[in-house]
Amino acid sequence: MRYPKLKAPEKRRVLIDRFRGYEHLPAVSAGAFYDMQNLSGDRPPLLVTRGRRTQPQTLDGCPVDRVLAVGGRGRTVVLDADGSLWCGGAALPRLLEGSVSLSAWDEENRAAALPEPERVLRTLKSPGEYRYRYEASADRWSSLDGGQPLSGNLLDPGTKEDGTLLRLVYRYSLRNSGRRQLVFLGAWVCVFPDGKFANTVKLRNGDPMREAEDYGDMAQLNSCDQGGTLFTPCGENGEELPAGGSGNEAPAFVKCAVPGIAKGLHKGDYVELSARLESNQGGEAELEALWSGSCCLQGAWHDPGAADREEGRNDYLILPGRLPQAYEIELTWHDQSFLAVSRPIPELDFVVEAGNRLWGCRCGNGVNELYGSKLGDFRNWNAFEGLSTDSYRVARGQDGPYTGAAVLGGCPLFFRADCLEKIYPSAAGDHGVVTVSLDGIEAGSADSAVVIRDRLYYKSAGGICCYNGTLPVPVSRALGDRSYHSAAAGALGSRYYLSMLDAAGQASLFVLNTDTGLWYREDSQRFLAAYSFGERLYLLPAAGSGLLCVGEARDSRDVNWWAETGELLPRMAERRYPSRLQLTARLELGASLRVSLRSDDGPWLRAGELQGNSLQSVTLSIPARRCQRLRLRLEGSGGMELHSLSWLTEPGSDV
Repeated sequence: MRYPKLKAPEKRRVLIDRFRGYEHLPAVSAGAFYDMQNLSGDRPPLLVTRGRRTQPQTLDGCPVDRVLAVGGRGRTVVLDADGSLWCGGAALPRLLEGSVSLSAWDEENRAAALPEPERVLRTLKSPGEYRYRYEASADRWSSLDGGQPLSGNLLDPGTKEDGTLLRLVYRYSLRNSGRRQLVFLGAWVCVFPDGKFANTVKLRNGDPMREAEDYGDMAQLNSCDQGGTLFTPCGENGEELPAGGSGNEAPAFVKCAVPGIAKGLHKGDYVELSARLESNQGGEAELEALWSGSCCLQGAWHDPGAADREEGRNDYLILPGRLPQAYEIELTWHDQSFLAVSRPIPELDFVVEAGNRLWGCRCGNGVNELYGSKLGDFRNWNAFEGLSTDSYRVARGQDGPYTGAAVLGGCPLFFRADCLEKIYPSAAGDHGVVTVSLDGIEAGSADSAVVIRDRLYYKSAGGICCYNGTLPVPVSRALGDRSYHSAAAGALGSRYYLSMLDAAGQASLFVLNTDTGLWYREDSQRFLAAYSFGERLYLLPAAGSGLLCVGEARDSRDVNWWAETGELLPRMAERRYPSRLQLTARLELGASLRVSLRSDDGPWLRAGELQGNSLQSVTLSIPARRCQRLRLRLEGSGGMELHSLSWLTEPGSDV
């Protein structure tokens, strides 16, 4: 007698050994995860724990415990929350404007006099308390904190004896404590929106820094309302000529000797002149006509001063113009006479550097323009002589505020929310501008623009875009339909680090591997700006805070992580029995991995756990239960490499 043979149910094995990162979508690709935290694709195709972040105390010798901005080209420059600029461990105190408070106290907490507080401030790098002891033999105050000594006459407690102790209390408050932008042009760094500048080479080398020459305001305004002035016809280089010059023509230049008028000014600067001369000393009409409008300085010299004369006493400017004779006028405050010269800079929304120029944009208060500085000169934005080195200014017709700026392929890019204005610099000076309608940088996400391998990545209103010079391509489909805003980004190698806020104000830090196109979610770390130096990325969580470093630590110690898959079972009408799960992973010493499963809408059930410091493979049994949906959750702490994941299922019924 023959009996019928029963056919065993067909079993199906699924093996995943290539992991595809984060996909917050209804249908998740094989090998991708619907949600995750603190995982990365640093070693594709494996899924690994992200590296541990560190908190550095110094960066290239500069303190980074309270930072407003960081940048540099071969030289690390740090702008701290006290308004000081650091480079190579050397500080330029009080570069940014603020209010100063300086006081001295003796051992009995009685106030001491400060005859020359400005000289004392030159020795103090940062706010704080400083202790000094008087040395009668040297007549000086020695610092007990390792700082510079002070002359004996700079601190006056009333009675000075050998060994007298004093305490200096120095406070400095910035007028604006918001984050700044550092833009570099050769050895110079410019700070926006303050309009400050400094010579980083001199600062790093410890050379003397002269105000208005090596640091100070990009814009300059000098005036004189007291003192003797002399206006002399001269030649091109300032040499004195007789009135009338050669032939019947008067000399084409005038040397204007005015006290304090030339500070921070140089030959070739374009300046604006204004004057009011109410005296009756002769020549007032001719001098007011000369000292009006705008012109290019033919020469300038600022008297640095000496022991026998004050700074600026012998200043002079050489202006283009003609005078029939020399004039000498004494300015006094009684007749309200004055002479003023200014070198203004435009108010700028965003600034970038390209082709040895600074480029900027402005939209607001009736202005809608693009600007370019004079070639190699960040101080001059109004030089128009018909030369290839001239400044650049062009009015735009497109409406709406500018939302961000970047440089790609040597071309400055200025974005609005719905368009891009691209400048094509020309060596001949005939620069061109093209406006392209596209998804621009979202308002509030200007810091998301980062160039990685000749591609510009930025946050638009519709998501993350990749722009290669033609049209942007969206690359953030994996982030799902959740709305994000206020994005900031940085780059480490080919990885694009992006911090954004969702509609509820919750922060998320995502990482895009631009080589593979895969996304990963790290955690809820918020940062406002990021700075790349070599193989490290520094994140600034808030203005005035310390930095977080990515790439310094090579381990993942104490990093808690988790990942949740999408639906593991195929979308079929029948229900299936999942029967076995196999997982292969490598764990660092002390690391752990826990596995949980969820069937349909049931609770998460613990399925197994791994501990150790080697490559391990574990097979986990799954309680036999028919289901249509199955999700897997991996979680743990410490370094982990997920090599493969497989599961076995067999069919059930349709009900």
